[in-house]
Amino acid sequence: MNITNPKYPGISVETGYDNANPQDAGMVRVDEDGVYAVRQFLEDNAPAGYSFHLNLALNNSGAKPAKVPLRIFWAESNYDYCRDYMYIGYDAGQAWRMLATQAAQGVTEMQIVVPPGRHLLCCHPKFDVGDYLALLDRFGGTAPFERIVAARSAENRVIACLRCGNPAGRKLVVTTRAHGYETAGAYCLAGWFAYAAAQPDRVAEIMNQLNLYFFPMINVDAVAHGNCCLAPTGVNFGRELAVRGGEDAGARGLVDFIDGLQPEFYLDMHNNTGPHLSDAFRSDDAGLLAAFAARAPDRSRDQKVWGAGQVKWDEGSILTACRRQFNTLPMLTEFPWYARAPGDMAEHGREFFNTLLPLLADWQV
Repeated sequence: MNITNPKYPGISVETGYDNANPQDAGMVRVDEDGVYAVRQFLEDNAPAGYSFHLNLALNNSGAKPAKVPLRIFWAESNYDYCRDYMYIGYDAGQAWRMLATQAAQGVTEMQIVVPPGRHLLCCHPKFDVGDYLALLDRFGGTAPFERIVAARSAENRVIACLRCGNPAGRKLVVTTRAHGYETAGAYCLAGWFAYAAAQPDRVAEIMNQLNLYFFPMINVDAVAHGNCCLAPTGVNFGRELAVRGGEDAGARGLVDFIDGLQPEFYLDMHNNTGPHLSDAFRSDDAGLLAAFAARAPDRSRDQKVWGAGQVKWDEGSILTACRRQFNTLPMLTEFPWYARAPGDMAEHGREFFNTLLPLLADWQV
């Protein structure tokens, strides 16, 4: 649905597509002064700390750029201090640039230059269901990867992983996109997939020792609906997967698949919305944290330093369940987008996995 603006002929704000937030065109209106007033959508019962998803298309059917005013009403105001940047994805998200913004009392006032064409305004570079399926198609039939459908979501979308390595090796499960807005992990995985496919000799030793299962998007229904955190069933895939699987077909199927693997290692990848300058690597194994910190790649050109620390896992998390049932070594990352373009995040993922995977190949659980 396109919402036109009489003060700006040829300009419209579009919503209602895959991963858009808000989905409801009624949450976008034009004020008397010609300002687009946009209300962010945060699903019922979602914690306020997850209200970091926005995805709007800005259309300009004219021949010249136009400067358009927007007023964004966030679902909460506690995290205004984190809303000092957004991203514009030119040409429907083909090229991303970070924008400096400011929020006060839950509102961001901004003007944005809209070139001719269709462009996206997002909290972070988007990675929608179409991008996920394209990633599976790109690498699913390319050595060293094979595509495995682990489950189907409550709305019958595919929850799939890319497997590689030695089937007899120790198993590592990597999941990302437990929460709808967190796109960093998928870009990290894409960066390492491209590296492994292009340079198989460099990952041969890892492949001989580990059996790797990479899930680029587990909460696929949430992403399709443009939700910030929860699946449409209300399940929080990051914190409740192990205890509320019976309420969501995708969660149940995913848990059954992972339980069948009984993995030695499990990494869950998330965004970090603040602090902006720290990449976080977390585990409850002090030895692993120390070993990783000694080898962590220098990401200072992304304006990042590493923070490695122990963490108390949520009781309903699948990390907790795997730790108790199978003595799985749990890990979690939180990588901020701030100052990064998609290519930077892909490079970060490549460097991160090229550090972590050799470490795990030799690690004794």
